[in-house]
Amino acid sequence: MLHVGLTGGIGSGKSTVARYFGELGAVVLDADTIARELLGPGGEGAKAVVEAFGTEVASKDGSIDRAKLAGLVFADDGAREKLEAILHPMILAKRRGKLAEIRRARGDSTIVVTEASLIFEAGTREEFDSVVLVSAPVAARRSRLLAAGWDAGDIEARMKAQWPDSRKRPLADFVIDNRGDAETLREMAKLVWEKLSGWPGRPAGTG
Repeated sequence: MLHVGLTGGIGSGKSTVARYFGELGAVVLDADTIARELLGPGGEGAKAVVEAFGTEVASKDGSIDRAKLAGLVFADDGAREKLEAILHPMILAKRRGKLAEIRRARGDSTIVVTEASLIFEAGTREEFDSVVLVSAPVAARRSRLLAAGWDAGDIEARMKAQWPDSRKRPLADFVIDNRGDAETLREMAKLVWEKLSGWPGRPAGTG
């Protein structure tokens, strides 16, 4: 089984590329979705976060109010690091469990793509056979996010918490430059997919 990490800064378009990979045959996992599960009612992540940050970040149903939590941690580097120390190991363990389930159900010829913003920042590069970076100019990313209704201060805080593309590019196996239109992005994703399908050591099957 080939496990591909798909990363990129906020507003880069990595979720769109993840969707294209899914259309081409990948099984797609999303680190943010796993985090939502962990922070939901009764989730082990929710309990740990309340213990660390107090009941003010909890909703009535026991889940974590992600907006309140984000407002807290993206304004304080120490708080963000504390949250990451809590959640990253949990996300990693849950993802490994999902990967094992996929391998049992789909076999070794499967390509799994995990969308995750902080692959390099979290030090989890070794979890992946290959990493694809979706890159885009900061101005374009900012413009997309503003058009989607994001607050300018929130955008800057999120960008500050992530490495710049210049630091991530040398660490990635493939870079998709998302500065064009949707059709160009789709074609670039298809080209990368074709290369992943022939990745050395991957069993023949679902290419």
